[in-house]
Amino acid sequence: MKTRLFYAILVAFGICLQGCTTSYAKDREDAKETPAGERLEISFRFQRGGIASSQYAIWIEDETGKLVRTLYVTSFTAKGGYEYRKDAVPVWTSKAKPQTLSSAQVDAITGATPRNGVLTYQWDGTDNNGNRVPAGKYTFFVEGTLYWKSRVIYSGELDWGGKGQDSIPVEARYFNPSKTNENMIAGLKARHLKK
Repeated sequence: MKTRLFYAILVAFGICLQGCTTSYAKDREDAKETPAGERLEISFRFQRGGIASSQYAIWIEDETGKLVRTLYVTSFTAKGGYEYRKDAVPVWTSKAKPQTLSSAQVDAITGATPRNGVLTYQWDGTDNNGNRVPAGKYTFFVEGTLYWKSRVIYSGELDWGGKGQDSIPVEARYFNPSKTNENMIAGLKARHLKK
């Protein structure tokens, strides 16, 4: 009985070791495609609003439009606010499907609504599982719920693994514009940095 248990544990360990080694080798291959120290940096001035505002999400998509990584989302939205505030970052909600995420996954991408000031977020070229993404075209999005149904979505493209950019052109699209809290996210800048 003890011998069988020992062999079962040994076989399980061998399978795990083989899987870990393969995963490590794959990560090493991807690391060759995208140099260490490469990163996307997004910064903006944030001004909190009152009721029905101040929700935002930042994420990365690949060329096919698949969400690769959520960098940040306000905890109110990700932890259930999307259910009764359908206008709280609806594009991120439809892409990320927070109702399918575990509490650990939600905790990894959320935070309390920050204080006023300049905020900076970085992407290191990994996906939501911590795996390096291959070189290619990626798009970042910053979606903000400004006031009730009034929203803004900023976006910009970069060539991950390609040449860096000191300034990535950013497009801003407004939905149901309102003067109330229109400057919640302002002065957004994005840079693709390489060492």
